[in-house]
Amino acid sequence: MEDVYLRALELSDLERTRKWHNDGELYDLLVSPFRHVSQAAEEEWIRQKAAYSQTEIQLAICLKEGHQHIGNIHLRDIDWVSRRAEVGIFIGEAEQRSNGYGQQSLRLILRHAFRDLGLHRVYLTVLEDNQRAIRTYEKCGFVVEGRLRQHDFKQGRFKDLILMGICADDPGADWPPHTDDG
Repeated sequence: MEDVYLRALELSDLERTRKWHNDGELYDLLVSPFRHVSQAAEEEWIRQKAAYSQTEIQLAICLKEGHQHIGNIHLRDIDWVSRRAEVGIFIGEAEQRSNGYGQQSLRLILRHAFRDLGLHRVYLTVLEDNQRAIRTYEKCGFVVEGRLRQHDFKQGRFKDLILMGICADDPGADWPPHTDDG
């Protein structure tokens, strides 16, 4: 049983997401580059992410107890022909990291991707030195598929990105492949 649930991002999440987007220490863990984000830019971003899209689903990660919004998770670059998408996740509230919430959230979005959306493959990239995230992804069934050498510049040096993926029919998956018979 999960301690978290996923919901659509709302404009009321603006101050929280702006705080996270301006957290340089958080961005040290993420593939995306850090840059300061203004109130106006954050409002534009959240309006875009909260809007309906055929190719992106951006969700808030919330604790069931207290309904605290602790992070975000998304499926992007959804390709409906090849039935694949890229997943991204972060727990923005530092005190909520290392509690298993990322793993629970990832399992929820994978179930949604495979069961509800009928996707076949989900992939991600992660910085080579983010071992905590890599272990979480492996626990969810992701496997290392490749390495992009010296792909990102972070903390004054070039770092490799690890490419990981999971397919709906991988052995040990806890979601049945999408079928027409329910």
